[in-house]
Amino acid sequence: MSTQIRVIKELSVSAPGLMCSITDEPQVVEPASTTAPFKKGNAVSRYFFFAVMIATLFLASCQKEQLANPVLNSTASDDLSAAVRSDMPPKVDAGGVKRIVAPANSAILSGRASDNEGPVTIKWTQTGGNSIATIADPTSITTNVSGLTSGIYTFVLTATDAKGVSRSDSTYVSVLQKMTWTVEGTTREALVHLPTGGSGAAPVMFAFHGHGGTDLGFAERAFEVNWPEAIVVYPQGLPTTSPGDKTGKGNGWQHSVGEVNGRTGIADQDLKFFDAMLATVNNTYHGDAQLVFVHGWSNGGEFVYDVLWTARGDKLTALAPAAATVGTINGKKPLPVMHVAGTEDNKVRFNNQQQSVDKDRTVNICSSTGTPWAKGTGGLAGTEYASSINNQVVSLQYKGGHSYPFTVPPYIVQFFKEVAGM
Repeated sequence: MSTQIRVIKELSVSAPGLMCSITDEPQVVEPASTTAPFKKGNAVSRYFFFAVMIATLFLASCQKEQLANPVLNSTASDDLSAAVRSDMPPKVDAGGVKRIVAPANSAILSGRASDNEGPVTIKWTQTGGNSIATIADPTSITTNVSGLTSGIYTFVLTATDAKGVSRSDSTYVSVLQKMTWTVEGTTREALVHLPTGGSGAAPVMFAFHGHGGTDLGFAERAFEVNWPEAIVVYPQGLPTTSPGDKTGKGNGWQHSVGEVNGRTGIADQDLKFFDAMLATVNNTYHGDAQLVFVHGWSNGGEFVYDVLWTARGDKLTALAPAAATVGTINGKKPLPVMHVAGTEDNKVRFNNQQQSVDKDRTVNICSSTGTPWAKGTGGLAGTEYASSINNQVVSLQYKGGHSYPFTVPPYIVQFFKEVAGM
C-alpha cells in the first residue's frame, strides 16, 4: 500500500515585487502586480518577467529533486523493500532435541519451513551419529528416523525456495541408556549418556531433577548435546516429602545428611545411590574421578547444596545448584560454584538465593565485587566473583520465575568446562 509523506520545506525568493514559498505542494507563482503588461523596452516589466521565470525554474528544480528522493517516493521505497524481500532465504526450524531410551531405536523429526514468496522444498540429511540412520522420507517436513544406537545423532533440515535460495537448521536425537542399581533392597535407576569415540577418562556430570520430576523429563535439558565428551547421568528420585508435599507423593531427594526416608525407612538413601552411580561410571565406564560435576534444580539443587557438598565434597570438582538455597556452610569444602536463579522466583525467593551466593563466596574466599561473565537472551546475565584460592563463584540470573529456561544448560556446561580447564 502506498504511503504519502508530507515534508514541508520553505524557501524565500525575494526580488522587487516578488515573494514565493516552496513546499512539496503545487505552487502558483505570481508577480506582486500584474497591472503593467509586458512591452518591449519596458525595463520594469522585463525585470518582473525574468524574475518570475527564474523563480518558476527554481521551483520546478526543487520539486523534481524531492520526487527523485527514494525516501519521499513511496513507490521507489516499496520497490526497494520488495527487492530485499525477494533475496531473503526461507525461514527454517529443525525442531528441538529429541531423546529416546534404548532399546528404542527410532524417533520423529518434525520441523517448520516457509518462504514469503511461495512454497519451499524440504530435505533432511544426517551429519553425525554412531551409525547411519534411515530417514523414512527426507523430503517431508515430518519424518521418522530409525536404526539409532546409543549416542547423539545430528540431523539437518534444509529448505530451498523457488529461486534456489536455501537455509538450514540442525537438531539432535539423543539415545540414552537406562541403568539400574539396588540400594539396600530398593531398585534405583538413571538415564545415562556414554561418550563414544574418545580416549582416556571422561568428565562426569550428574543432573538431579526437582521435586515431582523424572529422569526422562529432566533429560530434556540435553546437557550431553552441549558436552558430548562427558558421561552425563540423569538420576531418578523416589517419593519423598517436601514443604509442598507433606505426604511424599512426588519423586524427590533427601534434604539433609542422615535423613531417613519415610517410605523405605532407609537412611541417606539418595546419598548411597549417588555413591553407587559414581562407582559404576568411574570403574566400568572410565569416568574421571578428578572431574565430577553436580547440578540440581530446586529440590535437586538443595540435595546438591546440603547433602552432596556437605558429605561428598571431597569427591566433587564443582557444583551448580539452581532455584535452591544452601543451609549451613560449616564443614563445607571450598569448591567452585555456579548458582542459577530467576529474578522473579516466588517459590524459592530470589533474595534468599542471593544470600546463598553470599555464603558461596564466603566459603571460597571470593571478592565482594563481581565482573561480567556472560550475557544472553531473556535477561540472562552471569557475574563472576574471583577467589583468592582459585574457586570462582558465578551468579547466573535470568528474568523469570520458578521455571527452568532452556537457555541455561549451555552456560552450566561452559562453567564446568572452565573449571576443568577445557
